[in-house]
Amino acid sequence: MNKRLLIAVLFIFIIGLVSTAYADDRTDGGYVTFVDEDGNQVYATAWDVKVGDQCLTENNRRYEVISIQGDTAYVKYLGQIDIAAAQNNPLKVSWPLQPRIAQAAQGGKVAIYHSHSDESYVPSDGASSILGNGGIYKVGDAFATALDAKGMQAIHSMNKHDPHDNMAYERSRRTAMDLLKQQPDAIFDVHRDALPPQFYQATIDGQDVTKVQLVVGQNGPTGKQIEDYALKVKAASDQQHPGLVKGIFFAKGGDYNQDLHPRSLLLEVGSHTNNRDAAEKGIALFADAVPTVLGATSGNPGTAAGTTGFGTTAAGPSGASKNIVWIVGALIAGVAFFLLVGTGGFKEAKSKLKQFGTTEFANFFAPKSKTKKTEQENRSSEDEDPK
Repeated sequence: MNKRLLIAVLFIFIIGLVSTAYADDRTDGGYVTFVDEDGNQVYATAWDVKVGDQCLTENNRRYEVISIQGDTAYVKYLGQIDIAAAQNNPLKVSWPLQPRIAQAAQGGKVAIYHSHSDESYVPSDGASSILGNGGIYKVGDAFATALDAKGMQAIHSMNKHDPHDNMAYERSRRTAMDLLKQQPDAIFDVHRDALPPQFYQATIDGQDVTKVQLVVGQNGPTGKQIEDYALKVKAASDQQHPGLVKGIFFAKGGDYNQDLHPRSLLLEVGSHTNNRDAAEKGIALFADAVPTVLGATSGNPGTAAGTTGFGTTAAGPSGASKNIVWIVGALIAGVAFFLLVGTGGFKEAKSKLKQFGTTEFANFFAPKSKTKKTEQENRSSEDEDPK
């Protein structure tokens, strides 16, 4: 293979991995329908679904994605979850990587922020995305107001993390870590989904509201713990406002900064096709579940993580950052193996690598200047040639 072509392919490969490995929600306007073994539609989401992802439906049936064809995810039934048992079970924290988990604090304090700060509601805001001033902020305000009315202290960050791309969670990670310095009992990253309106429309307690979807990132040391917490939150909401929680989406490949705190959740409040007023009413009802869950877990030494370190480097990098390191490391290892096999020894591989760094790499990025210099040298040689 031509050397320049090989280099180009390697660069495209790296860029492709970095740009797709950490995708969360769909950006093409489509959504994924989950279909069970009997051909029944059991769930839908605009997240970028992968094989191995799971969902818990509104009626607490759990499924796992086994294959994907276009916009259809085929799932297998895993069983019915006893949500009441989940609510009654104590929430325990027991992880070998305890420095990565912020210690839950007493005081009824809840932090709220928005990784996708552009997200908006078309019927109310006129667009699905408004950079720097998304309608999602007002949904966060409604959440904070409802929590304050219940005697809790809500801290609502208005930080912006635009644009809406795969690195938004890297930018919002700093916001989350700053919020953790105030030692909240729980932290919520509030979003909205991107489905047709009927998937989230509901009438609950006589109000036209949107449902709420919980999202759990399972790529990290806290994945199982956050899952248990999400089940408790859904159980509490189901008891107070049946049908409000649309379900739980378990993303196998993400962590969404949930490794920073043992009570961290991502919420999808309605869809871009729903009215924002309905979303505000829905999140206000959802707020009823928060003190119920935190009251059952806060201040209990048996359920708190071991160390503090709020907002410090002890929390470590996000899952996306770690995955990038793994990808680059794997690529370097692959190149080293290729050189060893191709050259037959370390000495020859080192020489080849040096030649690549000083000659081939430079030629790839500056072929035109090299060509001009070569042409000038050739002309000089011809002028000096007596013939």
